Amino acid sequence: MILEDLRIERIPSVPEVLVTLLKLCHNPQVEFEELAQVIEREPALSAKILHLAGTACYRQWAEVTQIRRLLVVLGLDTVRRLALTSAVHQYFNQLSPGHESFTAALWFRCLLCAQLARDLARLTGYPAEEEAYLAGLLHRLGQLVLLANFPEPYQDILFMDETEARIEQVERERFATTAAEVGAGLLRQWPTPPLLADAVRYQNFPQSDLGESPPLVKLLNLATRLSRGTSTGALPPPDLDDQLFGLNATLLAEVFHRARAEVLETARGFAIDLGAGPRRDPSPAREELADYARNLALLGGTGGMRPACLDSRAALERIRQDLALVFALDEVEFFLCDASGERLLGQPSPSRPACAGFSLDWRRSASLLGRALREGRPLSSFDSSDGETEALVDEQLRRLLKTPGLLVLPLIAEQVPLGAVVAGIPSPRRLPLAEWCTGLGLFAGQLALLLLQARETEAARDTEETAGRQWRSLEVRMLLHEVNNPLAVITNYLHILGLKLGEGGPVKELAVLREELARVGDLLARFKDLEHPPAPGEQRLELNRTIADLCAIFADGLFQGKKIRAEFDRDESIPTLALSPGALRQVVMNLVKNAAEALPEGGRIHLATRDRIHKNSALFVELRIGDNGPGLPERVLNGLFTPVTSAKPGHAGLGLSIVKQLLDQLGAEISCASSPEAGTSFQILLPRTLPREASSHD
Repeated sequence: MILEDLRIERIPSVPEVLVTLLKLCHNPQVEFEELAQVIEREPALSAKILHLAGTACYRQWAEVTQIRRLLVVLGLDTVRRLALTSAVHQYFNQLSPGHESFTAALWFRCLLCAQLARDLARLTGYPAEEEAYLAGLLHRLGQLVLLANFPEPYQDILFMDETEARIEQVERERFATTAAEVGAGLLRQWPTPPLLADAVRYQNFPQSDLGESPPLVKLLNLATRLSRGTSTGALPPPDLDDQLFGLNATLLAEVFHRARAEVLETARGFAIDLGAGPRRDPSPAREELADYARNLALLGGTGGMRPACLDSRAALERIRQDLALVFALDEVEFFLCDASGERLLGQPSPSRPACAGFSLDWRRSASLLGRALREGRPLSSFDSSDGETEALVDEQLRRLLKTPGLLVLPLIAEQVPLGAVVAGIPSPRRLPLAEWCTGLGLFAGQLALLLLQARETEAARDTEETAGRQWRSLEVRMLLHEVNNPLAVITNYLHILGLKLGEGGPVKELAVLREELARVGDLLARFKDLEHPPAPGEQRLELNRTIADLCAIFADGLFQGKKIRAEFDRDESIPTLALSPGALRQVVMNLVKNAAEALPEGGRIHLATRDRIHKNSALFVELRIGDNGPGLPERVLNGLFTPVTSAKPGHAGLGLSIVKQLLDQLGAEISCASSPEAGTSFQILLPRTLPREASSHD
């Protein structure tokens, strides 16, 4: 018998214990300690944890051999999925309700042996008590595996009223091996203490053969002999003697009764009925497992437990874990379609970086990869017709995976080929496609959806990052535009100062200042790190005064070069408004600056304010800014407040975009009228919002 052919994922758990674990897994506040207390009392679950920890996904943790530490390494999500897949396997396996009594009896013997081994270790001074406990818990692992894989033939052997030597003789006749050899062989493949497999292998050997064996082998041999007999037997074996440690029968009987009492208490805690005998109908716990399996199917398999927002790398790692967890497929590699969808590219893995060298046209390839993707179904190299020539790629992959055969699962989601999974299998009996084709196909579909979701998540993330970069770039441009305005004002004042001081003034020093201001502008152009401005409190805007101050500044600088005339028609009844003066100042500066740049020499700019403008049952204050220039072109009017690339040297083309954003923040409205005959006029309606103390008297 080949150990790799045995389906470890099929070994049954006591339904009551598995249901308890499932309930714990659905508690978001569950602690690893709670999970460990359940798993350490169930041999099948402990074996699955050890098997999973020995797969390629967790090979870097091979030195961790304790169940509790392994749970931390695997993570809570993996333990949850292990419990769920165990429920599904147990619901659909070949064990009938009548076989539950066998599983319960095995559970009792395993837990009793584990408790005895730990108590004997403590009694004899063996330092690794938990190691002894684990050996006892898994001492009948081989029987569990044989019962799961060969339920009908092995159930007749399981409780034969014969000596262990006779039972092992029958096992060897029917299966060419014994349960002890199967258990030991599996444990040697898993991350377990070095001598644990030997202890399981020699558990039924005569005491006389073990005189020079390590203490763990002797402890398990004695614990195994103490735990033989009926599942709930109240007495230890009558012919018990101890040649290994020299413990007398009276002391051994005390150890037995104490351990048995603890195991019976554990059984009551899990509500396990050890005296029910063979069942014809499913137990309540088995019915609960059926509910879990049906609900899991409605959720789309283990996908209901998958976290969102995985990237492609994490999705492939999750697929690798799922295949190890559900089908015990350890040697797994991936081939993904390239951007064109025409070629399959091997994906490098830490253990097999050479996979990256594979590239094939899957639409024409004679390999299993190409055929599986074209036909949309799982394929196995063991199902090839006699005389059919093996494709070179398949031969190379078998050598790379170091397995006799290959299993290929196509990853197709929403009729889009995404790639394929290649798994190494030891023999055609491991996963016969005649039995598993439908299940493997459905599972591959779920894995493909996971990969598609990961790709969509990455695409959305890339789009979001691109949009973020564009927005940050826009913010930089806006900031530079805003900063350039006060720099221009300072430069104008330096010019005015130079004119007033005359030729005898500090002309050289003023030139240096202008050069340094220009350098500041260049430095700001490279400014990238933006800080969010602090949230303002209640602001106060004296509109007429703000406009008048700006007109005075413009008259001495901006308007002087072209001899532009400015007129300001103010409504003196306008009260102080609860608006940002800085934002309004920036709006006026941008609009007036744009108008001055467009006007010819001697042009005119007219500003006017008016109180109490009623619109749609709301009250506003009006500000108008107009000029007698040539008006705006039609193409500019169509995208008036959208950022554009300006044709003016050094101009960011963002003046009106900033105006619109600032006015939106103020809750204001802006409109524009423009023609070559009348020039351009902007109407701004500011909300007539008064400060708190003023509004109470208004």
